[in-house]
Formats: sequence, C-alpha cells, structure tokens
Amino acid sequence: MKISKISFKNIHSLRGEHHIDFCSGPLAEGGLFAITGATGSGKSTLLDVITLALYNRIPRMDGTISKSVIDGEGGIMTRNAQDCYAEVEYIVNGKIYRSHWAIERNRNNNLNDRKQEITDVDSGEIIESGKSAVPNKNQELIGLSYDQFVKAMVLSQGEFSKLLKAPRDQRNKLLEDITGAKDYRAIGIAVYKRFKNATDACKEQEIRLSEIELLNEETKQNLIAEELTLNASKISQKKMLDDLKVTIEHQKGIQKSQKRLEENTTLQNQLAKELEHFAKEECLLEKHAKYAVHSGLITSYEQHQKDLHAATEDLKKQEAQSVQILKNKTLLLNEATSLLQKPATKENYQIELNKLRQQVLALKNEEALAENEVKLHEQHIKSALVEVNRKSNRLPFDPNPKSFFSALAKTTERVENFLVENTNGLASDIEEKEAQVNKKLELITDLKLVLTQYCSELKIKQGKEQDLTKCTESLQKYGNDLKRLETELKLLEVEVEQLSKAEERRKKHQSLEAHRDALVEGEPCPLCGALEHPYALQHPIHDLQADVLKSKIEILTTKSALKTATQTNLDNERKNSKTLNNAILTISETVKPQLKTIESLCGSLEVATMLNVEDVVILGEQLSKELKIIGQVKEANSLKTLLLNIEKTASLWSKSLGVKTTKVSERKKLYAGNDIETKVQDMLTKWTANIENQTHIQSLISASTLRIKDISAIHETFKQQLLHILQIEGIATIADLKKCILTEKAAEAIRQKKQILQLKQERLNSEREIAMKEMGEFKKLVTTTQSLPELEITHSQLEHEFAKLNEKIGSLKAQLEADQKAKEKQQEFLRQLKALKKDEALWKTMNDLIGDATGKKFSNFVQDLTLEQLIGYTNLRLKDLSDRYLLDIPTAEEGSKNDSLKVFDRHQGDGRRSINTLSGGETFMVSLAMAFALSDLAAKNVKIESIFIDEGFGTLDPETLNQAITILEKMQNEGDKSIGVISHVEALKERITTQIRLEKTGAGYSTIEII
Repeated sequence: MKISKISFKNIHSLRGEHHIDFCSGPLAEGGLFAITGATGSGKSTLLDVITLALYNRIPRMDGTISKSVIDGEGGIMTRNAQDCYAEVEYIVNGKIYRSHWAIERNRNNNLNDRKQEITDVDSGEIIESGKSAVPNKNQELIGLSYDQFVKAMVLSQGEFSKLLKAPRDQRNKLLEDITGAKDYRAIGIAVYKRFKNATDACKEQEIRLSEIELLNEETKQNLIAEELTLNASKISQKKMLDDLKVTIEHQKGIQKSQKRLEENTTLQNQLAKELEHFAKEECLLEKHAKYAVHSGLITSYEQHQKDLHAATEDLKKQEAQSVQILKNKTLLLNEATSLLQKPATKENYQIELNKLRQQVLALKNEEALAENEVKLHEQHIKSALVEVNRKSNRLPFDPNPKSFFSALAKTTERVENFLVENTNGLASDIEEKEAQVNKKLELITDLKLVLTQYCSELKIKQGKEQDLTKCTESLQKYGNDLKRLETELKLLEVEVEQLSKAEERRKKHQSLEAHRDALVEGEPCPLCGALEHPYALQHPIHDLQADVLKSKIEILTTKSALKTATQTNLDNERKNSKTLNNAILTISETVKPQLKTIESLCGSLEVATMLNVEDVVILGEQLSKELKIIGQVKEANSLKTLLLNIEKTASLWSKSLGVKTTKVSERKKLYAGNDIETKVQDMLTKWTANIENQTHIQSLISASTLRIKDISAIHETFKQQLLHILQIEGIATIADLKKCILTEKAAEAIRQKKQILQLKQERLNSEREIAMKEMGEFKKLVTTTQSLPELEITHSQLEHEFAKLNEKIGSLKAQLEADQKAKEKQQEFLRQLKALKKDEALWKTMNDLIGDATGKKFSNFVQDLTLEQLIGYTNLRLKDLSDRYLLDIPTAEEGSKNDSLKVFDRHQGDGRRSINTLSGGETFMVSLAMAFALSDLAAKNVKIESIFIDEGFGTLDPETLNQAITILEKMQNEGDKSIGVISHVEALKERITTQIRLEKTGAGYSTIEII
C-alpha cells in the first residue's frame, strides 16, 4: 500500500487548500524526505489528514471524529473556517483509489453531517459512500485496520525505547498497547471470572439443596384424610349461604324501590317550580308570534335611516374637497409665476411653461454636445497617457488644462534630454545592434545549458566513484561476516544436537513422575513386582537445560537467517559494483561531445573556452545591460512621438471646455435646476388634474343632493306605515314594537325549552309507576319476618364460618402441594448441581492454564510469543543497521535475576549482556530496527511502501544522527519505499535536502512549501 497524494483544506493550523504529491516532483525523486517546521506549525497534521480521510480518526484523539468533537473540542477544522476536507489517493495492487472526507457549516453556523466517499480514480466511479461504510471499505481495500495502519505506517521511536528497557510485566503491557492486542488480557480476566462464578454457583446450589425439607409419609396420609372430611361439610354450608343471600337481595330491592319513589317526588316538585318560571318566557313567545310579521317593515325603515345619514356625510366631504381643489389651483399659479419670473394666469399657464421648457432643452443639448467633445478629447489624451505611463508615472492626467500643459512641457523636455545623452553611436544602426546582442544571448543560454549538463555529469561520476569505493569495502565486510557465520553455525549445530538428546532423556524421566508418586512402601511395583522403590523417596537429579536448548535453537535460527541475509547482501554488492563500473565508463563517453560543444559556442561568442557556469552568467549579465540600454532608447523615441500627439489633442480639449462653460452659464440664467422636462411636465400634469378634479367633484355634489332627496321620501313612507301599526296595537314607540319581536334563535330556544319540560314530566310519571310495580313484586317474594340488618348479621356469621373452613382446607392442600413441589424442586436442584459441577471442572482447568484476576497470566503468555516474533523481525532489520548486536529474550534463569532483554555482542565473542548497557546511539539503532519490525509485523501480508517516522531524532548526537540518516537512505534505496521523517533538528534538515517545510504565519496559521 502506498500513499500517492494528499489534498486538504482548513485542517488544524493549515488554513486554505493544500496539495502534496508523493509520486511526482521532488518527493518522488528523493524517496526519503523530511517534514520540518517549528513546534505547533502542523507537521503531525499531515498524518492526521491521512487517517482522517481513510478512517475518520486521528492519532491524537480517542474514538471517531464527530460534530461534537469538532465543535466541543475545537479540533480538526481551522478556527473561523466554514468548511474543511481531507482527501487521500493511495495505490493497492496497482489500482488507485481516492478517499474523501468533508464537513461544512450551514447558514446557522451549525455543522452539517460529514460526507465520505471512495472513488476508483481510473474510472471515476464512486465505489462506496456513507459515514460508516467508507472506513470499513478502506480497511477492506488496504487490508489494515486503523490500529494496524498507524502501527505499520506511523513509527514512533519513543515507544520502542521504553519497550526495550522495561521489565517483563511492564514490557508486555507496552507491547500490548503498541500491538493493540488487549483482548488476551480480557480473555484471561473473563476465564477467571467464569471459574469464580461457576464455583460460587455450585456453593449456592448446595446451600439451596440443603434448605429443602419434605413431610414424612404418616403425616402426609393424615392430612389427606382430614381434607376429605372438611370438603363434605363445605357443601351443606354453601347451600345455606346461597338461600340467605337471595332473601337479603329481595329486602334490598324493596328498599331501593322506596328510595326511587322518594327521589321521584322531589323531582316532581322541582319540575313544578320550573314550569312556573317558564310562564314568562312563554308569554314572550306568544307576543313574538303576533308581531313577527312587522319585522321586515322595521328592517327597511332602519336601513333607509342609515342610508340617509351616510349620504349626508358624503355630501359634506365632497363640499370640503371642492374648497381644497380651488386652493391647490391658486398654489399652482403661484409656483408657475416663480418659475417663469413673470405673472402666470390660468389662460397662459400651459403656453408659458412649454416655451420655457423648449428654451432650456435647446441650451442643454448644446451643452451636452460640448461635453461630448470634451470627453472625447480627454479619452484620447488618457489612452495616449496609458502608453506613456506604462512603466512609470511620467505624466499623470490633470483636469485643469493649464496645469496639464505645464506638466506636458516638462515631460517632453526630459525625454529630449535623455535622447541627446544616450543616442551617441546608436542612432543609425540601433536595430542591427539589438539583433547582434540578442543572438549572443541565445548562444549564452545554449552554453549555460550544455555546461550545466557537463558539470552535472562530472558530479554524478564523482558520486559513482565514491559509491564504488564504499561498495568495495562492503564486499570485504560481507565476505568476512559470511566466513565467521559458517564457523559459528557448525559449532552451534553440534551444541544443539547434544542439548536435544539431554532434553529427550529428561522428558522420559518426567513422564514417570505420576507412577512414582503412586508407589506404596512394602507393596510390589505394578510394573516390575519389586518391593523396594529407591526413587520414590529420592528422585534422580537431571540437569534441566530446556531453557538453554530453546535459547540455542533461537540463536541458531537467527544466525542461519543472518547467513542467508549476508549472502544476499554479498551478491547484491557484487551486482552493484558491476553496475557502478559500467555507469562510470558510460559517463566518461558522454562528456566528450559536450566538451566539444562548449568550445564551439565559446568560439562563436569570441571568448576563451569557459568551464565555469559563473563566468558564463557574468557575460550574460553584461550583454543584458547593453540590450536594456538599446530598449530604453527605442522607448524614448516612441514617447517623443506620443507626447507631440497628446499636445495637439490637448489644444482641442481646452477649446471644447470653454464652449461648455458658456452654455452652462446661459442655461442656469433661465433655470438653475437639472431636469426642466420633469419639472414642467409635473406642473402641467397637476394643472390638468386640478381642472378634472374640479369638474368631477361638482358632478358628485349634484348626485349626492339628488340621492338624499330620494332616500328621504322613501324613509318617510316607511315611518308613516309603522306609526299606523303602533296606533292600532296600542304601542307607544317603534322601539317598543321591535322589543316584542324576538330573534329566530331566541324564539327557537324557548320552544325547545318548553318541549324539554314536557318530556321531563312524562319521564317522571313513567318512573314512578315502574318503581311502585317492582316494590309490590319484591314484597310477594319475602316470607321472613326478620329485618334486613338481622338477615345481614346472620349471613356475615355464616360467611365467616365458611371462610374459616375454606382456609383450613386450603392450608391442608397447600401443605400437600408444597411437599410435592419441594420433592420436584429437590430433584431439579440435584440435576442442576451436577451440571454446575461439570462446568466448574471445565473452567477450573481453563483458569489453571490462562486465568487470573488481572488477566496477566494469559497476556504475558501471548505477549511473550509476540515478542519472540517481533525480535525475529527486529534481528532481520538490525543486520542492515549494525553487524555487532543480536537481540534476544532472557532465559528462565536470567529472568529470575533480571528480566530485561539481552543482546549478543558479536564484537566481543558473542558476549551476552543486558539491553540497558547499550549507549544512546546503540539503543536508537535497536529501537529503530524494532519500529520497522513492528511495521512488518502489523502489516503481515500487506506490502507497505509509505512510512512516516514521527519523533526520535531530537536527542541524538551528530555522529549518531548521521548514522541514522544513512540507515534510512539505505533502507529507502533497497526497498523502494517512500519514507517521511518528521523533525525540527537542523542537522537532519541539512542532510535530507528534499523537504516538506511548514512555516508559521500570523494569527496562528502555517504555510506549506516543498523544496
């Protein structure tokens, strides 16, 4: 998997949009590059962009990135930004994918949901989208989870330095954190808890089983006989209770009927009062029925009365409007007098205003014509000044002609003086001279290019010669290492064979341990029949060398791998040596024609042969200065012509300005305003509207007067009709007649109320008859002379006795049922206890193997295996860094004293010592090897082609730092990886010339530059 390109916008301190391409330009050519910048400039932000786009997570925050994280913690999005995105293009199995992550704020400044998608770059097809689906799809394509990706591609030496020097328990805990293998600790704890829960469950089940008690057989039979006797007595008592209950219900029925008759009487009395009150409303209803026929006449009378009032009010308003219209006419005549500067009358109002408008418009047209001529001349002058002022502000435009002519004369004088000073020797052949200089500059460019290539080839040749020297030294070193390893392997193979045989003997003896423990003194051995058992009391002593054998096998395996790797390195160096020799010969042949070309170009330039680029640059600068002077002379001649044309145009411009000033003065004497057309038209419109309004209002006044007369006549007719009705009915006023007429709603309400009272009367009569009939039927059924309270007391006593009998029967039945359930429960508990015991035995075995309260046992076992695998990878990496050390796990005997990791010091006869004895630089090399080893381990079958190393270089001395960079360069060249080193160490910046440089700017933001 390889990161090919990242793009992002407004992430952390990196404001704006940025793009970094790792597969083209300096980053692709270098392979090894540094990410440099001050603290807080955003170096680690580049790693955040990658993991954010792929997995929606970043190393410096726990968990996935949500809207609450961005808003609440102020992470990811640059301060005051409205949107941000992160995008990564990566290559897997030859295919290019683009993973995109983006989020933005809406108009309310709230965050919208983030958008994520994966695109096939070649086809442009979106292969996955959705917040949760994209990280899972990336994991499937890459073959690495988020934790594996961070461990495989982002290496931090600080973690491995701690891992190297920590004691066993702490070392395993660190390894657990680094690899993310925390499940094994959880499994160990879970096994311990399951075993403890199984043991507790067995104990609880045994306690529950002991608490169960059963009845003896005699007691059980007595209880059954007593239950049968009581059930027979229960039947007779139940019949007596039922008969008594029926009699009580009849007595209650008589009482209930009496109560209903009493309630009915009360309701009859209330109804009589309601009918008495309703008599008044019924009288109103009768009057309404009599006078309702006159309601239409009253309505017409009142409507015409309202119409007469409204018409009178309209007439008053119209008369007031007529007065206002006459006032407005006087104001218009006064305004016209002021504008015309002479008296205006209603006869000449329109004529004089139109005449004034024509005079002012004529002057305005002449003024506009002069204005256009001024603007045209100004435009010509300004267009010419653009060319004059193209390189410097020689002559600015001045709207004052006098000032402009003065500045124009001074500029013209300066140009003529410059031409007098610089045209000596150039006036006649300036074009030819310019062509000669340009031709020489072209030759200079060609010479510089060829000379640069020539020097570059020589420099490459020197580098190849230095590489050849180093390659020769490496060949000697690998040859010596190979011979030494072959000798050591022969000795180790013999030693491992001897130790293996001794271990087999020990295992055979150990397999009989259980049989010896079963022997009893004085009894014959079941195998041989002997009566004496010498090894039963004193076991034979065996030399326990299992740990030594394991250690020697690991060393043998490691050295075998080292031998294979050394042979491979030796073959590679031989191929490299041959390649370098061929390259040196090729370069020597290449520079010969280049040297001839250099000599030819120098001859054309009429100079001695130059092999120094700086000399060529100096010659080019001299020719450029000469060409510059030629250009200035040509430009001055052109300027002189332009200035003469400007002077002619400026004279016309000054004349047009004078005409414009005269016309403006004449127009303002007649009318000082700007828009005479609008002014006159507005006054004429108002005059016409005033005349029309006066005619219209007089028409309205006549119509209103006539309408009032007509309405008054009709109103008087309705009034006389109503007075006649009042006289016949004996009613005083029209208002009194109107009160006698109800609204239809009020009349209907009275009718409904009358109907309700009638229905209520009928219902009460019916209920009384029914109650009297029911009471007579209940009296016929009652045969006892006892009162209802006496009957209820007797029923209560019998019911109490019956309940006691039921209670006794229930008690007997409960005892028998409880005994049966207890017996069934006992059987079930025994079955459950058997199953729990079986489960306990299983989890006891598991707990003995891997379980404990903290999960330490199983975690240590797994992490020991992981450490062995990691150390194997580390030693394979370490052989490329140093030929001195091999890393190893402490044996059981060493672990009891000091359980730190060990190293074999090959420069001191394979001496074995603690990792803590290494110097700072040596520890760095081992931890760097372990970091790359973890990348191999975490990646498993995924080919990692992009690696970022974060921290670890800040505390190294110059020599160690130089060695570390050499190691990284070697690993990058051999593995064709893209390796990025994040650091602010100055020496590292000088050594690694390809850099992604981040620099802080104001307001806490940073910029990115690739150099």
